[in-house]
Amino acid sequence: MSDNAERLDAVLRRRREHLPAVDAQLDRWRHILRLTEELSDAVAGIRATEPGGTVAGLLETPDPAGMAKAARDCLDTLSTVRSRVDRETVNLGVSGRARNGKSTLLQSLSGLDDRQIPSGRGQPVTAVRSKIYHSLTDPGARLTMHTERSFLEEVIAPYHGELGLGPVPRDLSAFARHPYPRVIDDEAGEGAARPTLAPMLARLREAQQALPSYRAHLTGEIRAVDLADIRDWVAYPEADAEPDRRPYLAVREATITCAFPIEDVTALGLVDLPGLGELTPNAEEHHLAGLRNDIDFAIVVKRPTDTNAMWAREDADALQLIGQACTVADVRDFTLILVNTGACLPENVTALHDDIRDRLNAAGERGYWVIVADGADRDAVREQVLNPVLHHLATALPRMDEVVIEDAIAVCRDRGERIWSDLHELSKTLRALAVPTLTEQMIARAETLRAQVAASLQTWVEGLRGRADKDYEDEEFFERVAEVHTDVREWILSGFGEGPEAWQERALSRFRVDRASLPFASAELNRVRVEMARRFSAVDDLLLQRRDEYWAGLVAGLGTRMVRLTNGHGPSPRDAMAAMAEALREAPDPCPSLAESLDFALDVRLDYRTRVLPRLRRALDVLFPEEDDPRDGNAATPLLAVPRTAEGAAELFNRITQLARQAAYDAQAVLAQEPGATAQVLFAYGEQFEDAFVRSDSSEAEFRRLAAAFQDRLWPDEETGPQAVMEVLRRVHRLAAELRTLIADERPRIAAERTGR
Repeated sequence: MSDNAERLDAVLRRRREHLPAVDAQLDRWRHILRLTEELSDAVAGIRATEPGGTVAGLLETPDPAGMAKAARDCLDTLSTVRSRVDRETVNLGVSGRARNGKSTLLQSLSGLDDRQIPSGRGQPVTAVRSKIYHSLTDPGARLTMHTERSFLEEVIAPYHGELGLGPVPRDLSAFARHPYPRVIDDEAGEGAARPTLAPMLARLREAQQALPSYRAHLTGEIRAVDLADIRDWVAYPEADAEPDRRPYLAVREATITCAFPIEDVTALGLVDLPGLGELTPNAEEHHLAGLRNDIDFAIVVKRPTDTNAMWAREDADALQLIGQACTVADVRDFTLILVNTGACLPENVTALHDDIRDRLNAAGERGYWVIVADGADRDAVREQVLNPVLHHLATALPRMDEVVIEDAIAVCRDRGERIWSDLHELSKTLRALAVPTLTEQMIARAETLRAQVAASLQTWVEGLRGRADKDYEDEEFFERVAEVHTDVREWILSGFGEGPEAWQERALSRFRVDRASLPFASAELNRVRVEMARRFSAVDDLLLQRRDEYWAGLVAGLGTRMVRLTNGHGPSPRDAMAAMAEALREAPDPCPSLAESLDFALDVRLDYRTRVLPRLRRALDVLFPEEDDPRDGNAATPLLAVPRTAEGAAELFNRITQLARQAAYDAQAVLAQEPGATAQVLFAYGEQFEDAFVRSDSSEAEFRRLAAAFQDRLWPDEETGPQAVMEVLRRVHRLAAELRTLIADERPRIAAERTGR
């Protein structure tokens, strides 16, 4: 192995030693970037939540977006370093404008020919960036294909941007149908822009027209191709080729391996850098990315033809791009200008060489390295170009690597100090802002909720108190009582539902069967009494309505926040209260007293049988045939004893009718008292519920449990306002603290200095 090969292999081994440290720094700065972005989003959230508020105003500076940008700077720098130290080859990039012999030089260096690296006259030939590696055992090519998405984003989208064509088609079918104009419109193509935009539009239309030829290849796969078949995948079509066949559009990148015609150089790679000077969108950006990430040394090819014999503006632009890629190492260590003499007149070669010497390298400091050689002569390329370059790199690469790594360290240190300084200012601001702890916030929420519920329930109870006053009149209930009394009275006067004559005939018939009037009279009083009690139960629906109104008022008094405990269950107030009680009992930390208070409220008995019937039955006592106390004697018997004749039946009818009318009157009086009594009952129930729910021994503790267990359900709407600001502010505190730890761990000296301020 030659001395150059041994030295370059040693350089590559030393590079790889840096990889673990670089990867660790990349992970660290990715973490920092994520935190700074989250911090930026959090501060932006506060500004959106509380525009113009005190907290938002204090957080105007420093801007966390600046911290995120600093982190991205570090990641960009470290990514470039990683690309460098991760390379297993020394890569030479071949750059230059079309028709200067770039492809010819690559052929001479690699041993490939026009079938793999096309060269020719007329338009540019190379369509895909290619990497060519020396390999004695594995000749072939691997093509990384675009996916449909990457094709639209990386190939088609830049054309849309440059040409002002609006949104990119969302998929290939939309791209195939897209109505691209045939010419640049006047507004888009005014002045100097038209000569640039018109060829771009032509290429875009060609890509659309040729879509069927490459659509099936947009798979994202890595495709193995024989070297003999590589041309169609990496080059523009020849003049006589099918116009609608452009498979190269499906290729993202090509990697070629072959045996270079060079001895003792096993770790060498060549990178073809197409696009310089071509009228394709983002050509220079792609060129710059290749220079920065893929190569160790750039060879700029310049061929002095009759029209290209002077150092031109375009050539200066090429060197400027290289300077942008090699920001820290000496660009003269990184660059060679090859004056390609192939098929050129000597006077043109001399003119170009002299022009470079007198204009480009005229300054007293070290100039650009210039070599004059025929790029098509493989021996000349090997001896006059490759060997001197490799000899130079054996010495220069360690120096350039050291500078690049030191620059990355300096960039990370500088950006770290910037972030630390911004964090220091942010911390001062945060210390001026009182941020309650989660426990404090929970307690405050519980106290606020309890106070809100107490105030709302007290308003509800005051309404119940107003109804419980003796002057309260329930007009609806009175009207219903009057309706029921009228119904009962008409029933009585109509002969108890069968007519006086029919009733009397039935009575006389029963007298004859029993040979007595008392059995019939007793049975009839019993029937009338039971029927009247049943008919007066028509007020039951109003009593139940008053109970439902009580429950509805209670639920409203608890407030919409408490109702969220039902989680949407229960269409009625009763169901809502039952769901609330169940939620309180089944909470991770149960609230049994609050649940018991709800159970108590649900146990309100306001139906006819419970509230009215006991008192109404006393009004119906006059319809009993006998007194229950035997000491009173058989007081009712003389009243009911009548002759067993038609006259006796008529007399009994009149007597029972009178008793029934008296009972109906007394029952109406009982019912007339019910609204006031009901209001008193409901007021008592409501007062007891409010007292127990808000002021029991365990109420304060259980409201805290309630706030802790159901905070997401009770406060789902607090995305704005003070609570939301405090929530995000706590997040800002946490993110800032985590960032300080990351920066301080890496830079303890900085941390000590900042802490001591």
